[in-house]
Amino acid sequence: MKKLFITTAIFSMFLISCKNEIDKADWLIGNWEHISEEGKFTEKWKVKDSKTLLGNSYFVIGNDTVFAEETNLVQREKNLFLIVKIITESSDIPTEFKLTSSSENQLVFENSKNDFPKKITYNRIHKDSIFAEISGGGNPQGFPMKREK
Repeated sequence: MKKLFITTAIFSMFLISCKNEIDKADWLIGNWEHISEEGKFTEKWKVKDSKTLLGNSYFVIGNDTVFAEETNLVQREKNLFLIVKIITESSDIPTEFKLTSSSENQLVFENSKNDFPKKITYNRIHKDSIFAEISGGGNPQGFPMKREK
């Protein structure tokens, strides 16, 4: 019985150590929105596979989409990257931000070589509310979002 307990404990520690970094972002999955006088900002996340979340975000004023981007989370080995590609730009080269810190309710991605932003932070306020912030190299901007019903 003692051997079974030790084997189970070792196996459990192995499973915990092998947990995907992308699992830390499970709380992002879903559709999020921020409605203001200026317009409606929407961000959507869905699972592609065990190492990738596909995302997109856009800002609509009236019936016009004035900003759109593809935003994906990709795990490569033990690192997690937020990959951002602005759809309206002529360049199709995405910008990568590496996860530099995380907690149960926060993900911080950074790329010191990018002009702006250098840092993208997601904070979970509660299960139906998040706050995203872009900062570094320019004027910080915050995006409070609620889960779409």
